Amino acid sequence: MRKTILIIGMAIAVVTIVYSFFGMGDTGQFFGLEMNIWVYRLIWLVLFLLVLRDYLKMSGKLE
Repeated sequence: MRKTILIIGMAIAVVTIVYSFFGMGDTGQFFGLEMNIWVYRLIWLVLFLLVLRDYLKMSGKLE
């Protein structure tokens, strides 16, 4: 169950990052705060990497 949630989290992060290149303007909104679109993308990338690291730890591929 936990692996499924992690995969869904990674998918949401990737979709959000890709969508930000096509559907957003110069700013993004993260928890109600407007910020530069590149900072917004960086935050989502960091979230993706954290979830990916946790997933790899659970799979036993990362020590």
